[in-house]
Amino acid sequence: MPKKINIPEPEENLKIIDVHCHLPFPRPKRNDRLPSDEQQYRDFLKYGGVYLVTSSINNNTLELILNFIKGKEKIGFTIGWAPQTVTYTAKSQYDRDWKIWVEHVQNYKEKFLAIGEIGLDFHHAKTLEKREKQVTELKKIFELTKEFNKPYVLHVRNAAEHEIDRNHPKHRYNKKDGATKEILNIVKEFNLNPQQIMWHCFSGPDEYGISLPKQGYTLSVPSSAYGINKWRRVTKQSPLSALVTETDSYYQHPYLRGPVNVPLNVKYSIAAIAHSHNISQQEVSRITVENAINFFNIELDI
Repeated sequence: MPKKINIPEPEENLKIIDVHCHLPFPRPKRNDRLPSDEQQYRDFLKYGGVYLVTSSINNNTLELILNFIKGKEKIGFTIGWAPQTVTYTAKSQYDRDWKIWVEHVQNYKEKFLAIGEIGLDFHHAKTLEKREKQVTELKKIFELTKEFNKPYVLHVRNAAEHEIDRNHPKHRYNKKDGATKEILNIVKEFNLNPQQIMWHCFSGPDEYGISLPKQGYTLSVPSSAYGINKWRRVTKQSPLSALVTETDSYYQHPYLRGPVNVPLNVKYSIAAIAHSHNISQQEVSRITVENAINFFNIELDI
C-alpha cells in the first residue's frame, strides 16, 4: 500500500498539457499492465487533454513516434539525443547512429516542436571520461541547431554523493550542482536564449528553482511531484509563470518512481503545484497550459 498523501486529488474538468512524455516507447515485459499507446492517447484527450508532447531520445524512439502520430491531432514531438544515448550506445555504432540523427534533425526541422531531450546526466555517466563525452556531444547538438530558432528541452541530472568519480574526487562535475553549472556554462558559450529552454523534470538543487526562472528558463514539474516531496520542494519558490507540467511517462508515476505512468496523470502535476503554491488547481491549469502553448509556439483553439 502506498503511503497516504495529504494533497487533494486532481479535480475534474481540468485542462491539461503534458509537455514531456514518451509515447510510444519500448516497454519491458513488466509494463504489460499499461494501457495500449492508442488507449493512453485517447484517454488523455477525452479527459481534458489540450495537447500532448512526446519526446524521442534516439533514432529508434523517433521512428516509433513518427509512425504513431500519423493522422493524429493535438500531438507533437521533440527530437532528442539523450545523454543516456551518448553514454550507452556502443562505440562501434555511435558514429553511424549520430550521422543518421543529424540527417533527421535537418530533414524534420519543420515538423518537430523542439530539440530534446538533450543534456547531461552524471548519474548514468559516473566517470570523468563519460561525462566529458556527454559535454562534447551536447555542444555538437547546439552547434548543429543553434540557428534553427527552436526551443530546447533539457535533461539535467547531477551526480549524487555516492556517484562521484573517485579517480577525480575534486572535479567540479562531482559537486551537487555539477551538471547544472556545466549546462549554464554551455548555454552562455553558445549565447542561447534562456526563454527558449525548458528544464524537463526539474530536480534542483532547490536554489535553482529560484534563480533559473529569474533568468527566463522554464521548469517542468513531473507527475511524481504529487507523491514525492522532493519534486514539489524544488519548485515551491518558482513563479507559476515559469512552470509547465509533464509525466515523463511511463516513468515518474504520481505515487511510485517505477515505470507505470500514463500522460493523463499530468493532472497530478497540477494538483502538486496547486498544493505547493497554495492556489487553485483551475488557476494552475490555466497558466501552465498557457505557458506550454507559448513555449512550444503551438497553434490551438481552446
